[in-house]
Amino acid sequence: MIGCDTNILVRAVMDDHPAEAKIAKQFLKKISAEKKLFVASYAILEMVWVLKVKKRTRAEIYNAILNLLDSAGVAIGQREAITAALEMYAKGKADFGDYLILAESRLHSAPSLASFDKDFCKDNKHMQNPKKFI
Repeated sequence: MIGCDTNILVRAVMDDHPAEAKIAKQFLKKISAEKKLFVASYAILEMVWVLKVKKRTRAEIYNAILNLLDSAGVAIGQREAITAALEMYAKGKADFGDYLILAESRLHSAPSLASFDKDFCKDNKHMQNPKKFI
């Protein structure tokens, strides 16, 4: 098993550095074909952030992550949480990281999440201002 850093994933998707993009695509194809590729949830979180900074749309980001999740031979850290967060991200307005925190909380029997993020709380009925729990 070989772990994969965010920059390899980003190069393969962005294709902004041709030489590195070519190597990244070859690496991902070869290692995933051998069923030896591991991508940490943190690498996916970073990838979403980088793609957002590079002005990719939510739909483009969603599709890039979905393609990674659907790739045979790729082990994904926190796959269930990443998948749930991605679905919420596709339908909502908050950042992917917020949805990932909510998804992981739910997986650990915490259906509600306390946050001061007013926009996120409006976007999701499971988000509450901490004052509601006091």
